[in-house]
Parts: sequence; structure tokens; C-alpha cells
Amino acid sequence: MVKQAVILAGGFGTRLSTVVLDVPKPMAPILNTPFLDYQISLLKSNGITNILILTGYKSEIIEKHFSNCSNIHCIKEPKPLGTLGSILNAYSLLHDEFFVINGDTFFDIDFNILYQFSLDKDAVIALRYTDDISRYGFTKIDKNFKITEFIEKSCLPASTIDGYINGGIYYFKKSIFTSLYKLFKNNLHSIEKELFPYLVKNSKLYGLPIGAAFIDIGIPSDYFKAQDYIPNVLKLKKIPILFVDKDGTLIYDEGYTSGKKIAPILKTRDLLIKYKDKGYSFIIVTNQAGLAKNKFSYQDMIDNVNSIKQYYTQYGISFLDVEFCPYHPNAENVSFRFNSIARKPEPGMILRACEKIRIDLSNSFMLGDSSEADIINLPYLQSIIIGD
Repeated sequence: MVKQAVILAGGFGTRLSTVVLDVPKPMAPILNTPFLDYQISLLKSNGITNILILTGYKSEIIEKHFSNCSNIHCIKEPKPLGTLGSILNAYSLLHDEFFVINGDTFFDIDFNILYQFSLDKDAVIALRYTDDISRYGFTKIDKNFKITEFIEKSCLPASTIDGYINGGIYYFKKSIFTSLYKLFKNNLHSIEKELFPYLVKNSKLYGLPIGAAFIDIGIPSDYFKAQDYIPNVLKLKKIPILFVDKDGTLIYDEGYTSGKKIAPILKTRDLLIKYKDKGYSFIIVTNQAGLAKNKFSYQDMIDNVNSIKQYYTQYGISFLDVEFCPYHPNAENVSFRFNSIARKPEPGMILRACEKIRIDLSNSFMLGDSSEADIINLPYLQSIIIGD
């Protein structure tokens, strides 16, 4: 496991300056505790013990706060160097491999999942799923999770509604910086604008979609939201989940199954009881193309799900969440005619659930009836396919 993390904490925090005074942005208080403390607590809980904080604006505040921490080192940039420049400025202290974290981003990922994926790679971005890319643009990856393109929001395809965005956490091998370090005097500044395009051009940058609670405190509205959001997330214990398909898994699939009448599959019932006894909780994850194709109404779908929930109460089983995807590229209902990565086997619904519930993804599974739709395109989530 990687033991070093580099936190980018040198920015001016201009957007937050109206509500956070006299401290650098990463030291902005969250319920009277500096934001950096929460980030470092997350890192330590993931076994990351060597931490470099790259400082700039009002660096003395950060340095004083961590002056008695032997495993935390602050490195001040001599002048504003940008995200890439500040990393190169700390080159001599970097381990052979390390994580980089934006100093204003809280992303509660399992770092070991990111590490295991990165073993044979030079650079990986932890990607976050969003169901509204109109605010961000998105990161395009191929079937091997290699990043092929960064698409600006002004260039979004009309048929696309959701996608992956930069989650503000990266894995790097130090070797990729060697040649860049030699060019340091040529004023390299930005990870996003200079390093990432260089890596994409040379087919060396990967993106791993990971689900977890996320918030960026860089704007006032999200900073105020973070006051309760971050402490409340960290109070929760991560729990293992059995994600369960609906049609053909929980109930027999009669073709666009909907309405109150259901035919439960007993084999699945027995399997859920077994996993309940192992300490698992459950989330329904279901493609609902029938909505897109006008085969049934939203209320018909809700009635169907409620009947399933009611049936399972007699076995002491409840479902923490129900994730459904109404989108289909050939939808008759034009409001649902989108290419969506929420639609299985793409992982959008799984990742969306992870932002609502603190899930132990490394010990979670997908349960389904189809090797095509229910083997989710995530390298760390195993699938269980039930037979007849």
C-alpha cells in the first residue's frame, strides 16, 4: 500500500474569501476543526502515514498547526507555482509512488481500491460519477479505463446526460515526473492543463470510477453544506452491500414487469437471508427501460418496488436504497433518450448509491441474473449471477 500522500494546499481560495477570513482555504473551519484535519484523518484511516502539505498563501498558519506532527511535513513554494510546479518543488521528498489530494476536496474513497488498480500504471485519477455533466464537462474512458479525452461542458454531446468528473485524488509514480523536473525552469504550472494532456497524449493516464461521499468546499454554498455533511459522514461505519437486480433476480421477469403483483424468486430470497445473517445490507439496482419505452408509468414501477419491499419485511430484510435507470438510447419518450452510464452494466447507479450511504465497496457484491447486464463495469466489484 502507498504510504505517502501529497496535499495541494497553496491556493489563494479567492472564491471562499468572502466567508472564510484570515486563513488559507484548506484551514477553513468545519465545526471549529480545520478542513485539513478531516483530510488527514481520512488518510490515516487508510494506512497512509507520510504526508506532505504543499503550502503557499499564509503558509505559516498551516505550518504552526502541524508543527508537532512528526509525520506531516509542510513545504512552502517560494512563489506561486501552480499544482504541478508545487509537486515538482517537492520532488526530492517524493516516494516512488504517492497519492495527491486537492486541499479543498473531501472524497471518502477506499484508497486501497485505487492502489490495487494502479499497480501496473503510472498515473490514475479517482473519478466521481455525476448525473448532471452540464456543470462540469466530463472525462471519457475506454473499456480498459484509459482516459482518452477531457470534454469541456461547451462541447457536450446532446445525447449524453451523465458522466465522470475529476474527483481531486490522484495516484502517481514518481518516475513520470523525472523528465518534467528537468524542465521545471520552463514554468510548468498545472496538473490539469499541462500534466494530464501530456499523459493522455502518451496513453499513460487512467481513470477509475469510485463511489463515495464527496464535497468540494471551494465555493461558499458547498462550504456551508460541509459543516454538517463531513462530520455526519465520518460518524458512519462503512457497511458491506449486496446490490440486487430486480427483474429476473428478486422477481420473475414477465417482460417490462410493473404493478403491485409480483412473483418472488425463492432462490434469491434464501440467498438474501444468508447474506443478512453475514451482516450485509441491501440496495435494489434496476434498469427500467419500460419507462423510456412507455410500457408502464412511474407509479407502476413504484408499486412494483413497494410490493417487493413488503414481501421481504416478513424475513426481516429491508432495502436501504432503490436505484433505477429510466434512460435508453432508443427511448420512445424523448425525455429519457440518453446514453447513460447509470444503465447497467455501466456503474452509475452503484456509484450514486455510494454517495448516499457509506459503503464498504471492497466487500460488496452485485447479485443478478444476467452476465451481460449484471456484471458491472467496475474492476473491484464482484458479481454473483444466479441460475435457474
